[in-house]
Amino acid sequence: MKRSSFLLGSLLVSSILLGCGGAGRWGHARHYEPTKDEKSAIEGARDLDAPMATLKPEAWRGQKVKFFMVVSERKDAPGGGAYLTGQVHTLNEINGCENKFDEDSCRVTIKPKGHETVHAVVRLQPDEDAGPLRVGNGSLVRVVGVLTDATDPDDGKLVIQASWYRQWPIGYYAREGDLRQ
Repeated sequence: MKRSSFLLGSLLVSSILLGCGGAGRWGHARHYEPTKDEKSAIEGARDLDAPMATLKPEAWRGQKVKFFMVVSERKDAPGGGAYLTGQVHTLNEINGCENKFDEDSCRVTIKPKGHETVHAVVRLQPDEDAGPLRVGNGSLVRVVGVLTDATDPDDGKLVIQASWYRQWPIGYYAREGDLRQ
């Protein structure tokens, strides 16, 4: 009796611990799961509506916004950090998976077509500034930040000063249609 109680207790603790792990750094789950830090970062942030922010900048400047973008260009930002250019993308409600019975095969999934071009100034973590997980062309980045007063000098598009970000290098996310939904 004691042995079965011990095994049952061990299984319960194991399942609770596994459940607390969530989808991990790369979001391996059927549905998008924000990390604990992400939940705090996005609190009070508005979904960026780039056309409206361009049309009515006074209503958006200084506002905390959140959005997903696929990076098309990365440059050094004045004063340090990275100056990212990319298109805003919509997140799918359901992530694509290679195997519908294995959440480890699921990838954060975005709609295939991007929207408006935006720019974000981001202070990158060391392992995402250089090396194999480097933020670069093709990376998917979720940005939370404040819409600045400035626009990009080359294209006149919005510039967001990031206070938080999360990124997925190429191959760590999917576009709708790449994997089964």
